[in-house]
Amino acid sequence: MAKLIFYPVGNADSTLIHLADNRLILKDYCDAHSGNEDDKRIELDEELHSYLEEQERDYFDVVVFSHAHDDHVQGADGFFWLDHAQTYQGDDRIHIRELWVPACFILETNLDSAARTIRQEAKYRLKEGYGIKVFGEPDKLDKWLEDVDIDPADRASLIVRAGGCVPGFDNRNGQVEIFVHSPFSFRMEDEKVDRNGNSLVFHLTFFEHQQEHRCILGGDAEYETWDNIVYITKKQGNEERLDWDLFRISHHCSYTALADERGDDETQPVENVASLFDRGSKDCILISSSKPIPEKNSEEDADIQPPHRQAAAYYQRVAREHGNENNFIVTMEWPDQGQPKPVIVETSRYKLVVRRNISFIGGISSVTHKPSPRMG
Repeated sequence: MAKLIFYPVGNADSTLIHLADNRLILKDYCDAHSGNEDDKRIELDEELHSYLEEQERDYFDVVVFSHAHDDHVQGADGFFWLDHAQTYQGDDRIHIRELWVPACFILETNLDSAARTIRQEAKYRLKEGYGIKVFGEPDKLDKWLEDVDIDPADRASLIVRAGGCVPGFDNRNGQVEIFVHSPFSFRMEDEKVDRNGNSLVFHLTFFEHQQEHRCILGGDAEYETWDNIVYITKKQGNEERLDWDLFRISHHCSYTALADERGDDETQPVENVASLFDRGSKDCILISSSKPIPEKNSEEDADIQPPHRQAAAYYQRVAREHGNENNFIVTMEWPDQGQPKPVIVETSRYKLVVRRNISFIGGISSVTHKPSPRMG
């Protein structure tokens, strides 16, 4: 059995994937808890430390940073052990066996804070030739390698292209296939980096007995990227990689992941994006890693920041038409806004199951009657 844990971190992302072979993949890390008891976001560092202690380890097998925005990296520079700066590390830091980043993470020059530190770690590992996978194949990455006196051919095994699966994961290894939808090579052609357009988008197929469970994990991909994903995937004959039982909605329930117009009451997605959501299975699950969905009012509708109620209305309709409106889940509303808990989804013999009883999920938040002192 495998499970996915979606942490309530506001308009930010962090997802833990616990594979059947006990490998742990952490996709994104953002710990922005203010320390104020009114802050309902989970204290991610404590939660992850507790989870790892239960597993009797001080490392993740894979840590993925889908792109370099703060809501996907904040606090990572103080949480993880960094090989490129070992002198400054403490014993309580968490180790990364393999780091996954899009190519643009390495090539960007205007990063700061945690994103800059992760970039330096990625550069160090790529130079040394270990413990990293880089996604995308832009010519500029080859040039960067040549500029540091490395033959790109010597690092070819560390580069993963869109349209294929990540090596080392299959039915016998972790009981999962990880198919890469994005980034595309052409997304790196312009001088200005489009972080959302270059963010990592994966399609996971979990194998449980004779059943296959399919999940799409979007970064902050916007509708143009999804449109391209659908077009290219169909053109390459990989349509099954568009099927899904669980969809981690991209960009924190922003309408920009669906179309260029918000709409009055419901966002109407562009044709290819609509066709993607039509491919959800019966009782499919949609998860929005976001703040609570706002009510309708003029002030909210003037706000450009997600989540957008019009996008949420579309996702709710998708869940309803596929069998269960309650399967549209917002992380900061789960199970209620007063004290959000991680959303746990497990594989089973028959389907993906959302654990409705949250009294035992692993980590500090599993003790229902003893919440973290700094949580509201």
